[in-house]
Amino acid sequence: MKKKHFLGSFVAALGMGCAFTACSDNDIVNTPPTGGGEAEGTYVVAATVDGVNYLITAESLDKGNVSVKGNGLETETGTYWVFYDNDYLFRIVYNKGGQGTGASYVLNNSNKPEEHLQYTVSRVTSYGIWGDNVITASAGDTDTKDAEGHAAQGLLINYLHATNGSTSTKTYPAENFLGNGEYVTFSGFVQANNKLYTSVIPMGMSRYGVKTFPDKITDAELVASVAGGSASSAYEAGSIPSTQYPDHAYVAIYSGDSFDETPVIASTDKIGFASGRMRSQYYQTIWAADNGDLYVFSPGFGRLTTSSDDLKRVQGQLPSGVARIKAGETAFDDSYYVNLEEIGNKNPVYKCWHITEDYFLLQMYTQGLQSKGEYTTELAVFKGNDKTLTVVTGLPAEEEISSFGNIPFCENGSIYMPVSTTTGDPALYKIDPKTATATKGLTITAESVSTVGRLAPHN
Repeated sequence: MKKKHFLGSFVAALGMGCAFTACSDNDIVNTPPTGGGEAEGTYVVAATVDGVNYLITAESLDKGNVSVKGNGLETETGTYWVFYDNDYLFRIVYNKGGQGTGASYVLNNSNKPEEHLQYTVSRVTSYGIWGDNVITASAGDTDTKDAEGHAAQGLLINYLHATNGSTSTKTYPAENFLGNGEYVTFSGFVQANNKLYTSVIPMGMSRYGVKTFPDKITDAELVASVAGGSASSAYEAGSIPSTQYPDHAYVAIYSGDSFDETPVIASTDKIGFASGRMRSQYYQTIWAADNGDLYVFSPGFGRLTTSSDDLKRVQGQLPSGVARIKAGETAFDDSYYVNLEEIGNKNPVYKCWHITEDYFLLQMYTQGLQSKGEYTTELAVFKGNDKTLTVVTGLPAEEEISSFGNIPFCENGSIYMPVSTTTGDPALYKIDPKTATATKGLTITAESVSTVGRLAPHN
């Protein structure tokens, strides 16, 4: 067994209120693993029972039953599961700031999952795939300091090579990234049109930023006079702990193969920042349609930002919405905007994934936007060009759904969503995006299911 280590530390990004529930052990992947048209390997399911995670195999997602009992490969807990093509499955651990162990897995010649490489991680706030690498990003202190010793914030980018396990890390400037004095972090990565797109999230102004860019402070009352908050929402005196621009979305567009270049920044004031949130974690809400158009979804979390007696904050006003960057363009399409709270059941979006063509699966709040991520038991299909949102039918009754899997799987134009209920074992539901109907498929004897995808035997 080979062992590799990520270099550097993935540090918590501060500055925005929590948008989701307490961290779970199995969470959303950056890109839904996608299978091809012909048989390209065996289906692999990550499922949990009694707090233990297992990787098990299945021959069909449309029927049958598989069990973790006495079956599969026992693994350590995984926060994120990332399929790299049909070759590798990566397990990444958030671990709430402490150092954790991650690994990659392959399918052996007996069609059984086995561990391939091990590596250590400290903290992850966003992640994805770029070329041959699984990449992660977070905001954290750099070695640059002002005269008073305040550290400038940087973007800590780490690379894990998918095939040979080599790792590297590099820090890029995050201060004044958008020219507004605020430091930033990234949320999600999309490869399309021979470019890399990432949502840029303004985080407020660090103590370094307040001292270095005083002309960028829009209101002196936004600067914290005392320290406050807790955990990932903690902030220091002398900083602006939440963005001054909650009703803006920004996307950085990279044309090369590294973050060394200066990206083109596309911005819009039609929607708020494009990211889901849970503590310091950032959930991808930007996805490319098959024709290369980039759809940018905003939950509208800026509305949850409120002032207190000790600190004034800028509260967002914009609802959950969708904007678009056309394929080949480097600016938002001024003619395109959808208010998600005016269509379907008029709910804000919680999470989303691309399915096929310009169809996207959206997980919606059902009782209004709130900071705990509760009451998110509705799925709907959004068709980008038509600007339509159709609620999915055929799922278990809302009151029976305890959770959805966080990593759906796309294959042959449909998407498979793991659904856990209070009345039986979890099952995969195959959703046809063109009819927005769900059909029950494979049942898994376990407590919950995190992901499913394909792996081909590894030589």
